[in-house]
Amino acid sequence: MEGISLSLLIVVFIGAFIPLVEYLIAVPVGVILMDQPVIPVVMVAILGNTIGVILLVLLGEKIRTWLINRRKRQGLPEKENKRQERTKRYLEKYGMPGVGILGSFLLSSHLSAATAVALGVSKGYAIFWTVIGVVIWSIVFGIASVYASHWFEPLLGNVD
Repeated sequence: MEGISLSLLIVVFIGAFIPLVEYLIAVPVGVILMDQPVIPVVMVAILGNTIGVILLVLLGEKIRTWLINRRKRQGLPEKENKRQERTKRYLEKYGMPGVGILGSFLLSSHLSAATAVALGVSKGYAIFWTVIGVVIWSIVFGIASVYASHWFEPLLGNVD
């Protein structure tokens, strides 16, 4: 490892910012494939993911309100989708701490936070617990990536 590359960390940031890519892919790619130090990669992934979650929650609420009002004007009933049903079950069973931590890994941090807000959880509470989940899982994926990098040595060469 030669050192930190700002351009590669920007790629990690953008990857973590994108829903469904997030830290789940950005951290291992940054550590294993881009050969960047784990601590900056994890920190940048947390930052990118957090900004993406906040923007999606804030914009998602405005979009949801617009869609609900449009459906009401057209006389159509409001309907829940499968993601909302799953998140609602998790909310009832584990509360927002469980959705924020487990949902960040099982569903997507962006989607679980936005869906929780759509189901009535306050924006701040949803963002707080989702960011806690993102921090936990980013650290876990960072540690796993350091150990997993040795599995890829035959394919990538020595990554140390």
